[in-house]
Amino acid sequence: MPESALPPLQGLVLTGGASSRMGRDKAAIAYHSAPQWRIAAERLRECGAEPFWSCSATQAVDWELGDRAILDTVPGHGPASGLHAAFSRGGSSAWLVIGCDYPNLEAQDLRCLVAARGAEHEAIAYLNAETAVIEPMIALWEPAAQQRFLRAFSSGEFSARRILGQCALHRLAPRTPQILENRNRSSHH
Repeated sequence: MPESALPPLQGLVLTGGASSRMGRDKAAIAYHSAPQWRIAAERLRECGAEPFWSCSATQAVDWELGDRAILDTVPGHGPASGLHAAFSRGGSSAWLVIGCDYPNLEAQDLRCLVAARGAEHEAIAYLNAETAVIEPMIALWEPAAQQRFLRAFSSGEFSARRILGQCALHRLAPRTPQILENRNRSSHH
């Protein structure tokens, strides 16, 4: 399928909120030269995806995000609430989604997801070979996958991983297992 026939691409940085385990806003932690919320957005831009941020109202003001901030409309379900808010905006774009707590993730890793797009895939995600688990917080969600997510969410299913697993999902092997290591150290469901 020619690239021009694919839906346009937007980027979503899932920033989460204050991390109870870390005791501070994990998106504001600087693993490199800048806070993770900025690094993640730059990775998305390098892949041609204009970034939006799933964030708290405080983060939106502090980071001066303006209309690039997407606030949860149904809070309380962790990353699934952020996906729900973004996917509920309507439109026909695909969303390239990344969590803010993957310091080893590079633009080339996101470009692999983008390059794997095709009409036969509703979503593309990395598969952790060691655990045989897909990583929903580094994934590309085409409009069909977003609709599937919204239907499942409205039915009480809040596991992005389980919803992705029900899609026509293209699973990719990561360049290195380290790109899937997050600093949250919790399992994302």
